[in-house]
Amino acid sequence: MKRTIYLITLLLTASLFTQTLSAQGKAAEAKKYFATTLSTKAVMDLIKTSLPTREECALVFSGENADTYYKMVQDVSAKLATEQVHNNENFVDNTIESFTTEDVIAGKGNYAGGMKNIESRLKPNVVFYKLELLREKGATSGMAYKYWVFVNNRWIYLPKPWSAFKQG
Repeated sequence: MKRTIYLITLLLTASLFTQTLSAQGKAAEAKKYFATTLSTKAVMDLIKTSLPTREECALVFSGENADTYYKMVQDVSAKLATEQVHNNENFVDNTIESFTTEDVIAGKGNYAGGMKNIESRLKPNVVFYKLELLREKGATSGMAYKYWVFVNNRWIYLPKPWSAFKQG
C-alpha cells in the first residue's frame, strides 16, 4: 500500500514537473513567436486571425461553457472586423508570463482577478500566457494582451475569458 501511494505521488510530481517545464518551454517559444508583432497594428492583425474556433474553446472551457465563450468570441470577431488601429504604437521588446488552471484554483494570484470567478468553467492543465509589449528594453510594464493559449499547434487569443460569464 505504501509503495502504491509512493508511486502515485512520484507520478503526480513528475507530471507537474513536466507540465512546468513544458510551460516554460512554450513561454520561450511565445517570446520568439510574438517578437515579430512589436506594434499595436501587428498585434491587432494577429488577434483577428487568432480567435479560437468552437472546437478550440472546448479545449479550454468545460462542457457548455465552451459554447458560451464561443458566442462571445463571435461578437468580438464581428467588432474587430470593422475596427481599425488609429494610433499605431511601436515597441522594442516583449515579455511573456504564464499561469495554469491549477494556479487559478490554488489562488496564486498571477492572473487577472476575473479568472478566479471562472475557475470551475476551465478545463484542467490549461496554460495561459500574457503577452506584454515593452516600450524600452528591460521595462517592467507595457501594453498587455491577455490571454493566449497554445492549442492545435497554434496560438489562440482569448480576450477577457471571464467576461462571457458575468453574473447579471
